[in-house]
Amino acid sequence: MGTRYAGRWVTAAVLGLVALGCAQPGARDGDSSPLLSPSASPHPSIPSAPSTPPRDASPPPGDGAPHEAENNGWKQRHDLTADEQRAGDALAARIRPKLTALRTAGDFAPSSTQQALLGLGLRPDDVQVTAMRPPLDSTTPPPGAVFAVRFAGAGCVIGDVRPDRLLVEVTGAAAEFGCLEPYTH
Repeated sequence: MGTRYAGRWVTAAVLGLVALGCAQPGARDGDSSPLLSPSASPHPSIPSAPSTPPRDASPPPGDGAPHEAENNGWKQRHDLTADEQRAGDALAARIRPKLTALRTAGDFAPSSTQQALLGLGLRPDDVQVTAMRPPLDSTTPPPGAVFAVRFAGAGCVIGDVRPDRLLVEVTGAAAEFGCLEPYTH
């Protein structure tokens, strides 16, 4: 009785190993289906499943967390109207020459950037300037300044002045933080 019982286990183990070793060429660990041509069916008598997912199925998660969009909703900015975009573009056109002059002079101090923006007649409450963020491996910020100017209650001209570039962009304000996104890490 022991030999016959042991023989069944050996047979089951061998069949299991054979089944594992019989994967189709090109199949990888974790593949849920063998490689087939688009028109091939794994079994001629069983039709293949439709390639369109059911309407109520949620899409598979991507590289981000399942609630990434929800968690980052606070970063969403107001969409500018055509009039707001024109007003922002006009303000950016006034800002760019002042900050270009600072960059050309090699002056990247946040206080100089603030004075240049206020020199345009902008309200102090609408102007925000900070130093550049230091790299993760340092406590000293690189030369430069980050700025934001709020306009029309819904728009922002944001950017930075640094040795290698001047960036001036027009965008909408965010409901949670206004123009400059707070540093989180």
